[in-house]
Amino acid sequence: MAITSKEINLHQLDQELGGQGLCADFNDPQKKIITVADNSTVTQQELEAAIVNHIAEPTQKEVRLLNRQEGIVKLKELGFTDDQISALFNG
Repeated sequence: MAITSKEINLHQLDQELGGQGLCADFNDPQKKIITVADNSTVTQQELEAAIVNHIAEPTQKEVRLLNRQEGIVKLKELGFTDDQISALFNG
């Protein structure tokens, strides 16, 4: 088990450790708890080293959200109203 406040992309971190499975509790952003799955061969030292070296890449969901927010800003700059923007994004 490791505890960190660092930004973590759990899927990415798992792949960096060989894809053996990780479990996490991110309820407290300052004390994210990460554990290896049962039957994993990842050691405590490997987990801790991987977390130290980990640079979280944004998930696809985060990228879509950022792109949407940027799109809304651009549409507002072009003079679209909130109702028009809502209709475009929500069909």
